Amino acid sequence: MIIFLSPLLEMIQGDTVTQPSILTLIKESQNITIHCKYDIAVGYNPNALFWCIQDPNQASQLILSEHSQEDILSRFQNRFSALHDKTEKTFHLNITVAVLSDSATYFCALSATL
Repeated sequence: MIIFLSPLLEMIQGDTVTQPSILTLIKESQNITIHCKYDIAVGYNPNALFWCIQDPNQASQLILSEHSQEDILSRFQNRFSALHDKTEKTFHLNITVAVLSDSATYFCALSATL
């Protein structure tokens, strides 16, 4: 089986979150990292970083946040994690042992504070 993972580019309040890949094809049982790099306005700090998923014809749902590494949606069975590297300004999503139901659009978002 092939799984399609499609990240999106998300912009919030002039800050940017960049996900370089448009479409990723992987085989079931593979591990994958979906990259997320952010840039925020001078004087601001990231208050929170989030990963969300959007299944076809569905509203987006929160997968996890920087402050809660526990999977919010039980279907991921502790297979999803993300590490915030403040020096590199990254928050990559790691998926362990991908399954067909992981096929979706993934996006990274941030909330910044002064």
